[in-house]
Amino acid sequence: MDGNDQKRKRMKCDSDISRLSPSMWRYIEACVSLKDEQVAARVTSDAEKDEWFVVKVINFDEKTKEFEVLDEEPGDDEEGSGQKKYKLPASCIIPFPKRNDPLSTQEFPAGRNVLAVYPGTTALYKATVISTPRKRKSDEYLLEFDDDEEDGALPQRTVPFHKVVPLPEGHRQ
Repeated sequence: MDGNDQKRKRMKCDSDISRLSPSMWRYIEACVSLKDEQVAARVTSDAEKDEWFVVKVINFDEKTKEFEVLDEEPGDDEEGSGQKKYKLPASCIIPFPKRNDPLSTQEFPAGRNVLAVYPGTTALYKATVISTPRKRKSDEYLLEFDDDEEDGALPQRTVPFHKVVPLPEGHRQ
């Protein structure tokens, strides 16, 4: 291979990158901007149920389109008590709303099913919106979590707006 062939090959690789559509560039930039942010992540997906946890994004690999995330508080049933890392595709990641910008956040109406962090944990579960932050004049949703029965009734729990995300299609719990 002479110098011209190498140059042509290098130019082809460079042009591959520049051929990304503007929407793909925005997508990659959005993914890269999640570094050091907490996000909701589906870390397991067996035939029975999806398990979602709060994790911290360590890195986004632009080539493989995978996030490297860290579960900073793995559950008691995990072997060892250290932090656990995962490599996950973007389809397993949902960014949380920005804590300091409640007005630009999508508000879920009463009756809508959402995925929310259960109070006092780092796990997300399916819940139904009972009351919205605007209606409550606060920054919290009032939610009823599925399978959270106490004395035959579903208790209503408050969850900050920045810990509530849309329920993914086909969610299994």
